[in-house]
Amino acid sequence: MNPVQQRRERVVRQLNLLAYVGKHPDSTVMEMARDLGSDPGEIRDDLNALLLSGVGMHGGQMIDLNHDWFSVNVIDSQGLDKPLRLTPTEANALLLLLESLETMPGIVDADAVKSAAAKIRAVAHGAGVDDAQMDSEVAPAATIRQAIAEEKQLELSYYSATSNATSTRMVSPIDTFHKDGQTYLRAWDQGELRMFRFDRVRSIVLSDAPSTPPNAPTPALDPTDPFSMGRAKRAQLLIRRDATWLADDWDIDINLSDDDPEWVPAQMRYGNGDWLVRFCLGQAGRVRLQAPEELAGEVVRRAERAMSVLR
Repeated sequence: MNPVQQRRERVVRQLNLLAYVGKHPDSTVMEMARDLGSDPGEIRDDLNALLLSGVGMHGGQMIDLNHDWFSVNVIDSQGLDKPLRLTPTEANALLLLLESLETMPGIVDADAVKSAAAKIRAVAHGAGVDDAQMDSEVAPAATIRQAIAEEKQLELSYYSATSNATSTRMVSPIDTFHKDGQTYLRAWDQGELRMFRFDRVRSIVLSDAPSTPPNAPTPALDPTDPFSMGRAKRAQLLIRRDATWLADDWDIDINLSDDDPEWVPAQMRYGNGDWLVRFCLGQAGRVRLQAPEELAGEVVRRAERAMSVLR
């Protein structure tokens, strides 16, 4: 059982423990372990963990209980020992969240999300909460999930925005993650760790070949910086003052304190030089590349070639 499954199982076990104590207030730890199919030491650990749990982090929001080997006394369960009752507004909000999760392939168990949504709709009698239904799991999520579970390779036809080209790759999948509204696959591609955006996968085939990760351990995913942009190279730019909105869409740091009335200095993180050149050409008139000098020269050369064709 992986760590995520272990944490989920423990949460379920702790909630069951609260409900059990509420119905059997005079039970000993040994009796609880027997009835719940757990180890007595595990029961004590769960009770200790519950003392540090709650619906918030402030006074009056934490679970309060006393326990020893002979008895358990729950002083305040924070309502977690009984089924949750939702108001119509809460039910609608929860369903909206579940429907949003259904559109994030590979992040959650789609069957579990659909089951939870169906149960909420059933008790709400369908009043105003039946708006959206996902007909099927968004491709290629199901194939990717199967490949990860079975440790099989995937054959991808993938469009790369970095190189502006589509290529076929055989990759060994690792896991998936969600960032800024997009879902990504982490996979080994010819010994290198790469990220593949789901919506750029043109076609996908599950191979019979087993995954072939390198001997080195897989780097842990940093959810705050999954693309390691903190270590990326930086380009020096000049951006027109009326085009500083570009920083809303790209990772650009702008120095608005500069006195130049027309152009402001900026820095931009980038991973691929060809992509940076194409970006600057696409924003011609708004952006000037100052450094690296060799890439700035390439921008000029490509622009001159394009102009010569138009003459």
